[in-house]
Amino acid sequence: MNRFICRVVVLALGALFVRAAAAQPSTPKDPKSPIPDCVDGRGPTGPVEVKILAPKPDEVFPIPAAAVGQPPAKGASVEVKLEVKNWESFLDPATKCGQGIAIAIDNNPVAIHYDPTKPWLYPKVPAGTHTLRAFPVRPWGESIKEPGAFAMVTFSVGEKDGKNAPAPKAPLLTVNRPRTKIAKGQKVLLDFIVSGCVVAGQTVPDSCRIRYRVDELPEVILDKPDPVWLSDLPVGRHAFVIGLTREGKILEGPFNLHQGTFEVVDTTTPAAPAPAPAKAGAPAP
Repeated sequence: MNRFICRVVVLALGALFVRAAAAQPSTPKDPKSPIPDCVDGRGPTGPVEVKILAPKPDEVFPIPAAAVGQPPAKGASVEVKLEVKNWESFLDPATKCGQGIAIAIDNNPVAIHYDPTKPWLYPKVPAGTHTLRAFPVRPWGESIKEPGAFAMVTFSVGEKDGKNAPAPKAPLLTVNRPRTKIAKGQKVLLDFIVSGCVVAGQTVPDSCRIRYRVDELPEVILDKPDPVWLSDLPVGRHAFVIGLTREGKILEGPFNLHQGTFEVVDTTTPAAPAPAPAKAGAPAP
């Protein structure tokens, strides 16, 4: 009986250690760039921390009154202020590559802020509830996945409408890449951050998995939070879809199913209108 109890305890501790290791990845210092014509990474100098100082949680921004003779405003400007520790942000003037802080409102594409000591302004945030997310990224776009390096705040413009507001501590998918345009022959980075659950195999309790599809290619299931490099994609527009799943179902939440497009461009020939991308179906349940 005692031997059985010891075995159960050992198995439980083993699962706990697996989850802890997956939840707290170490950040390599000064890594080399995996893509050509892009500068190497710098740092970190210690545990990376990102905090959103503004907007404040549950802050409501008033919609300004319209000027005389103008239609009513549909939104308001929102200023973002950050506090970042142990992370160097820079933009290399020669390569136009650099590392900084990625910021995004709701499921919109990320923007890179290369000087987080200064505010970032969103001039026209539409009315309603929104969630802002911020995290560090390397010069080639890969996100830093330390627990303290991810920050999030929910606010509203005009009035709260209950949309775009993930539940506290619930599983959450944040899609970082692909970006809008990638040069032909260059690998395409598929990068994401998962909070609220551990990305691991089904044997790990309460874990979740990533499922993604590009165009009509076969669906792929990931049980690790590592980024994926896609290669040999033809010139033109491509559609992708990424979902955060558990037991074969998309987890509930406003951002746990993300769809987008990107374009592979041939920089050696004159630009031509890109064909419409093939629609990437949602991950199968």
